[in-house]
Amino acid sequence: MKARVIKSIGLIMTVTTFFFQPYSATGQDIEHLKLNNKVSLHGNLNLQLEYYHASEIDPRKKEFSWLINGNPTLNLFGIQVPFSFLFSNFENKFYQPFNQFGISPYYRWVKLHLGYRNITYSPYTLAGHTMLGAGFDLTPGKFRVGFMYGRLRRSTSVDSSMYANPQLVRPVPVYKRLGYAMKVGYGTSKNYIDLIYFKGWDSEKSLSKSLKDSVQPAENKTVGLSGQVMLGKRLAWKTDLGFSAYTANSDDSKDTGNIDKENKWIKSIMSPLVTDKVSTRYYFAGETKLSYQMKKWTSELLYKRIDPGYQSMGAYFFQSDLREILFVNKFKLDSGKLNINTSIGFQKDNLKKLKTSTAKRFIGSANISYVPTLHFGINFNYNNYGITNNPLATSQGNESFKQVSNSVTMMPFFNWMNETSVKNLNFVFAYQSLSTPESSIGSIPDLNTYSVTAGYNHSWLKQGLSGNGALNYILSKTPQGDLESVGGTIGAGIPVMKRKVHLNTVLSYLSNKFDKKPNGNTFRGSLGAMVPVGTHHNFQLMINYLKNKAINTSVVENFSETSVQFIYGLTF
Repeated sequence: MKARVIKSIGLIMTVTTFFFQPYSATGQDIEHLKLNNKVSLHGNLNLQLEYYHASEIDPRKKEFSWLINGNPTLNLFGIQVPFSFLFSNFENKFYQPFNQFGISPYYRWVKLHLGYRNITYSPYTLAGHTMLGAGFDLTPGKFRVGFMYGRLRRSTSVDSSMYANPQLVRPVPVYKRLGYAMKVGYGTSKNYIDLIYFKGWDSEKSLSKSLKDSVQPAENKTVGLSGQVMLGKRLAWKTDLGFSAYTANSDDSKDTGNIDKENKWIKSIMSPLVTDKVSTRYYFAGETKLSYQMKKWTSELLYKRIDPGYQSMGAYFFQSDLREILFVNKFKLDSGKLNINTSIGFQKDNLKKLKTSTAKRFIGSANISYVPTLHFGINFNYNNYGITNNPLATSQGNESFKQVSNSVTMMPFFNWMNETSVKNLNFVFAYQSLSTPESSIGSIPDLNTYSVTAGYNHSWLKQGLSGNGALNYILSKTPQGDLESVGGTIGAGIPVMKRKVHLNTVLSYLSNKFDKKPNGNTFRGSLGAMVPVGTHHNFQLMINYLKNKAINTSVVENFSETSVQFIYGLTF
């Protein structure tokens, strides 16, 4: 177990992965546009092809992958209709292609949602969960009405072919999950009140009878209340409440014994909407905030309480079992050159006394940015927060992941600019600690990381040339030993063929140590070429190579990775 942990930490230090976030379309306000006889289409389209190969480690990507995404906007007689789409053969958790298509056009007070959409009605009901379906938002005058229905996730059955390759992760079968949400409210952006209802359920027909014994269909109903009122010109009061009834097994018989006796008051609120079953549990979550805003100063006082185990099928994650009081101040001083944002508060868990210990923590953060001139500036960040994550259906007394994070970062920078060149020198001094205050399932050992980076960038404007270099030092202290890396990076951007082709390259090298003993090195290189054709087309080719050599393979393995990417972009 320890070897796996430290291998993971070592791999994090030496491997940089690439993440993709799908595009999301936003409606455009066309209330004041005049209708005309024009029909046009504009936006962008991207095609990406990638070849990937790994040696001596399990591959982290498919050998070949493709992706197509776009953000077109259709103009129909003066009405703007923006939409987005994404298609790929990416392997997700359940080995299915990743395809998305969505559109949210609106005209005056009518807005439609079709396809893949991320809708938020309140933080504790429908809160940004991706839904494939249809819905609408109506805002005639001060009325606020919304509805959304669709699929929250698709079903997945165990395929026998998944067992043929031992390197593949074998997913647990899941039901297709459906849901709908309704919102009724009244008010404006400053003063409003909304009542939200959300229901989610697993479709039993989506799995074969042979798999139903291994996974239980769940059901969830949540009611939310969200509102804000201005108490004068500068003082605002905002509140969000959530009441959740979660049934772990919708096939259970009706509950006649009132098993969840502790939350009777929530049950009384939800009783007209919920058929009480043996596995039904009731939860509450809420927060209220007072905000006072002036030209150079903003202050907020927040109180939050979330019951242990609170969940809604309309959201991906909740930090539950939490009571928090937070005081926030934001200052803009010296004509905006000095910005100071601070927060200070207290946090407590074990609200239902279900665990053997209670954590009471002081939490806070500070962000200071001072940029007196165009030539110099400095940023300072401090954070002290805890994370509790319980995504599995374990008992309420267990946490699968619990950590306290402290980080301090200071970033001074210098700029020199004239008509022929731009130069930048920056430093990053960082410290981060990750600790587990009590034993928990799946927790990782305490980790303290120190890093120093010095970087220099130089651009020659007339020639179109650019060059950069950096020196890096990283030290991670773990209970198993110290991981240390020192090295540097150099890169350049060069136009060729009368600036019709732009070449760029980056080379980096790290010398690694474990417990002050040499432990090999890490080399990474990349080469790219970009060819713009006219004002509408762009072609890119990128080659990346990563090679790690290790003496002590119990820390991090010997491995290499190669990827080749081709990207075509169209703007129309």
